[in-house]
Amino acid sequence: MSEVREVREVREARAVMPIPARAVQILLYALSFIGIVSMLALSDRLTAYGQGELMASWLPVWVCAALATTYEGRARTGVRTTTVVLMTFTILPTFMKLGEAAAPAFVVDAALRIVLGAPVVVLLFLPETTAWFDRER
Repeated sequence: MSEVREVREVREARAVMPIPARAVQILLYALSFIGIVSMLALSDRLTAYGQGELMASWLPVWVCAALATTYEGRARTGVRTTTVVLMTFTILPTFMKLGEAAAPAFVVDAALRIVLGAPVVVLLFLPETTAWFDRER
């Protein structure tokens, strides 16, 4: 009987999302909201091409935020890997084009993607987070 109780306690302990995974989820939700606000704030200064370019830089963040909704339930290693790749594809091009920003508002927009996106990648490589995505179904 004690073995059944121990197995149940282990399963319940695994059912609680670790703090780094929750932090990633919150950061992605905040970043997606900031992306929407940024798009609305900067869209009147841009042409249609510029709006599309700005939206393209935020699109991977929005996909990652959609993936973050599955972290508590059925998310596994593939979701974690996809989030890392998409955030890398968000951070690196933003960092490379940071010097080309025409106005301070665009520098702030790019800096927010870098400053809030880099911790997401780092937190997804922590052992607790990796263990959360490698757990049993």
